[in-house]
Amino acid sequence: MNYETIDFRREEGYCVVTLNRPDALNAINAKMWSELDDVLNELVNDDHTGALVFTGAPRRDGKPCFCAGVDLKEVAQRATSDTLSFVDKATPVAALWNQRLPRLPMASTLASIAWSPKVSIAAIDGTCTAGGVELALSCDIILVSQTAEISDMHVKNLGWIGGGGAATNMAWRVGVAKAMELCLTGDAIDGKEAHRIGLANQVFPPDDLLRQAEDLARRIGRIRPAAITMTKAACRAVQDMDRLSSWVYCDTAFRTLFHEPDAGDWGPGRWMSRRQPNAP
Repeated sequence: MNYETIDFRREEGYCVVTLNRPDALNAINAKMWSELDDVLNELVNDDHTGALVFTGAPRRDGKPCFCAGVDLKEVAQRATSDTLSFVDKATPVAALWNQRLPRLPMASTLASIAWSPKVSIAAIDGTCTAGGVELALSCDIILVSQTAEISDMHVKNLGWIGGGGAATNMAWRVGVAKAMELCLTGDAIDGKEAHRIGLANQVFPPDDLLRQAEDLARRIGRIRPAAITMTKAACRAVQDMDRLSSWVYCDTAFRTLFHEPDAGDWGPGRWMSRRQPNAP
């Protein structure tokens, strides 16, 4: 499918979505929200895709850019949905995963990214502010370039806070005190600082960022799809459960994998067969 505001590329086991409005610093307008929704809805039940990389097209002057936020000219016209559009395939993993889906009046596209059964990776270089930060924080993994410029300008410039969970998701990543500092001042940090405070998983030289992001997505995409979903669910459980409850949930996820249609192809038997001479 051809898109107007994003570039979409499929690879073996993963996909790359490039925000592509360079004249507007890749600001997210209504059309881009819609096209991102189309991609997420297409991939949710695609067992051939395990990971999704988000990145941004360079500016017209060649400088890197992730996303300058939501297009404020269109923000008043943007319609959002209070529900998510996942399709339950009625497998045990899908049923357990969907128990954790939120029903919140938030930007549905960002919720779809955060609660997609796929692993999402933000690859950030250049400008990343406001809605761009919200998009990145909705992803499971954040990789940054040393030259990234990350800031949350909602409070400083608009006297608002981000409507896509910017403050709360920032606090999950870097802690309450640091999140308050960044959200209230709007100060920009580079990739090295983002990595130091735990906002980013890893930092790379600018020329190596996308290659590293795709390499990670490729490695994830080779894994059993159900195991990807249950790993994501178990890791996220610690954010809203006590330790015992999250432990029980993780154990439930482990047992659930035994009831998937492909269960016979995985597990201890697969490991032992790989250790045999001449095994594929």
